Amino acid sequence: MRIKQGLLLTGTFLVACALLIFPAEAAAGAKNGIGYCLQILVPSLYPFMVLAVFVVKCGLSEKMGKLFETPARRILKLPGSSAASILMSAIGGYPTGARSIAALYENGAVSEKQAARMLCFCVNAGPAFVISAVGVGFLKSAQAGVILFASQLLASMILSVLCGITAKYETAVPKLKPQQSKNAANALVASAADAARAMINMCCFVVLFAALLNLMRIWVKEPHAAAALSAVMEVTGGCSDLARLGVPLWVFSFAIGWGGICVHFQIISSVANIKIKLSRFVLFRLLHGVFAALITAELIKIFPLDAEVFSSTSKALTADFSGTIPGAVALIALCAALIFSIPSEKLEISKS
Repeated sequence: MRIKQGLLLTGTFLVACALLIFPAEAAAGAKNGIGYCLQILVPSLYPFMVLAVFVVKCGLSEKMGKLFETPARRILKLPGSSAASILMSAIGGYPTGARSIAALYENGAVSEKQAARMLCFCVNAGPAFVISAVGVGFLKSAQAGVILFASQLLASMILSVLCGITAKYETAVPKLKPQQSKNAANALVASAADAARAMINMCCFVVLFAALLNLMRIWVKEPHAAAALSAVMEVTGGCSDLARLGVPLWVFSFAIGWGGICVHFQIISSVANIKIKLSRFVLFRLLHGVFAALITAELIKIFPLDAEVFSSTSKALTADFSGTIPGAVALIALCAALIFSIPSEKLEISKS
């Protein structure tokens, strides 16, 4: 314990000294982090996070869960209501699934053990980042982005099955009354506020890690070492650095599956009320990266890239994924799922 405290104190002292000695570099990194939040994070994640929490709070996840109750219980050892969170984690981006899982736990739809287990495989990069930013933006190849995204989804499916093999199904205790979960207006207000708080936490971590990473680059100047450090710390900057080096596509897949320590902190802050074993969480992040890398290597053999151009984009990254075919398909599928899961009875808005 004393050794850990000593290392923590030493690390804190060194970071404080670096901030005092190199304030311009730290400020530049923080500025880059703020730009990433405004250009990519908030536009692409906030609407999905509101929707993910709303689906749970208004009771739509329960209706959707009736369609997936049998396969979810038999294969994943989870209630059918978890299907909505799994879907949102696949198309919404890294922290979206975590916030949806937290909402399920707060409503009593899943137990704490089930919520912690879902965090092992409901942490995925969304298509807006993988296909648009990494594929089209960094690699200049939409096909590469599609292969990367497919690899992430397949790796997540493998992890979900592995988690369900040794798990036992347990019934959670509901924490909210049925009529409370059907109040659509209150659910929307609560979802928007919940997502806003989560976005603030995530943006703070992004700015902090961007500043720290810029400081680390003062001493780590070798390109390959700097790119590896960047990928371990923060996935967006890591993919940008990897693109400049022209590394194989499976390396990008591993980096995206790993997610970066910055994303890990974002997820942990989103599920602060759920007890999770940090070592288990990190292990499954590594497994996700390994499985995704192996799947990418095999997919490239089946669907070879026509032209691999590894270079970073000179334009500012934006969340223009809604104008692409994969984005439209994802949004249409999500809307269709929500429409078919709307309860048949009339939703009533309670008067205060």
